[in-house]
Amino acid sequence: MEFKLLESPFKNVNEAIKDIVDKYPNNIAINYPFKNITLTYKEFYEKVIKFANALKELGIKKEDRVGIVLANNPEFAISFYALLQIGAVGCSIIKMLKPAEIADIVQNAELKGLIIADDGKRTIKKAKKITPSLEVIIVVGDKEIEDTLKFWEILEERGSLAPIEEDLGLDDWATINFTSGTTGKPKGTIHTHRNYVFAAEAQHISVDSNPDEAIILFLPMYHIFGLSVMNATLTSGGRLDMLPGFLVQDVLKMACDPRVTTFAAVPAMYHIMQKQPNIQDFIGKFSPNIKALICGGAPLPLGLAKQMQEVFIDTNGRSIPVVEGFGTTEDTVYGSINPWNGKIKLGTCGLPFPGGKIRVVDDEGNPMPTGERGEIVVQNPGVMLGYFKMPLETEKALKPIKGEEGIWYHTGDIGIIDEEGYISIVDRKKDLVIVGGRNVVPRDVEEVLFKHPKISDATVVGAPHETMGETVRTIIVLKEGEEMTEQEVKDWVAEHMADYKVPRIVEFTGMLKKTATGKVLKKDYRASFQEIKGD
Repeated sequence: MEFKLLESPFKNVNEAIKDIVDKYPNNIAINYPFKNITLTYKEFYEKVIKFANALKELGIKKEDRVGIVLANNPEFAISFYALLQIGAVGCSIIKMLKPAEIADIVQNAELKGLIIADDGKRTIKKAKKITPSLEVIIVVGDKEIEDTLKFWEILEERGSLAPIEEDLGLDDWATINFTSGTTGKPKGTIHTHRNYVFAAEAQHISVDSNPDEAIILFLPMYHIFGLSVMNATLTSGGRLDMLPGFLVQDVLKMACDPRVTTFAAVPAMYHIMQKQPNIQDFIGKFSPNIKALICGGAPLPLGLAKQMQEVFIDTNGRSIPVVEGFGTTEDTVYGSINPWNGKIKLGTCGLPFPGGKIRVVDDEGNPMPTGERGEIVVQNPGVMLGYFKMPLETEKALKPIKGEEGIWYHTGDIGIIDEEGYISIVDRKKDLVIVGGRNVVPRDVEEVLFKHPKISDATVVGAPHETMGETVRTIIVLKEGEEMTEQEVKDWVAEHMADYKVPRIVEFTGMLKKTATGKVLKKDYRASFQEIKGD
């Protein structure tokens, strides 16, 4: 099934936001019960403009790159849109990373500014030490940190409501979203205003968005999934019920509010929800206005989808539909989704979003017949401009396929398209390990392991995990005469990397399986573990 290309009256995200503010100034834009904050669209927009003018006064201008290292909060949303107003490039960075990891990204991206929570003192110190370009550091919170400015103070004291007249087009850079990359070279996807304008429009059409919506957002906003939910909601006039993170009991309680119309989560989150000891207290009490439960970020096991249907029952006794979708950071989560008002196929990721195309190709770029496996490639207005300062990686990811026009993003995922056009993901061509929806690049962990004086060789692969989808598994070769425990390995990695990257399964061997050319046979290790576990 194909959709015609979308059209938009907006030439940038700023116009899309202003249009909604003018139409629904008194609608609630952000509800943040964690700190009892409620902002109407008019109030939210005024804070965005004030902060944007404050940033201009501090010397931040068009094309300057500014990092955002925050959990979900109103300050994140204000920062995101304020940077867009002045044509600066917001660089969202995973808050869970270690100070040294964040500092490396700050240095690599040559950031001019950094907006960070006040628990990031060590990160600030490391980033300043290695980043000559870093001039402006703004802190969210009450703690006093040397050589930094406080978010709300500069917004109120230096900000103004003076109109901002920055000439921006659809192809101007909007953000760089930093995800996992090789050690020392963080991987940043460059997104334009076009990507965000059209991704939001496609989502509005697919989920029938309207200004009476209320969306619970607990996915991290530093991740493209959460960021897309935020942008789609705030460009539709709906209410964003924001939580600082995945507070499972709060999510379940909020989902019983009759005003709530949907929320999105990764499979691991839904697994945790339906396993809560008091889940029986919620069955039959969920909002009757929830259209569907959106799931993405990792493949949704069919068994979990069926369990969700048994648990998420609304006050009318209806089993709330489960709709799985597919999207990536590289395409602004503009991939596919099961149609809400059409045929939902459990076990599939649905149909392409409006304005998008999806194909399955072989290694030479030839389209595969219906029902045959191949690499999933996508073409839509959400596809990134490229990887920041990584031309070779960009060239590998963005290239033509045979028999079709234009450039296609090669996802690295292996899938099938059935006779009705529904997409199913069956494997991954990439070596990425997805832990609870978060990407772990095996090479990153391997580089840390290689630095240990007792380790001679190591490989890292994913292993099935009931709750998180996958967990990190490492197989290690020690240097001759050395001894090491599993806990020592875990502690070593934990010193250098975020907790979700730490191997939960550690094994020792005398020699790694390799090809004749010396490449580790990772596929064998993944298969051997699945056989042992009976998966």
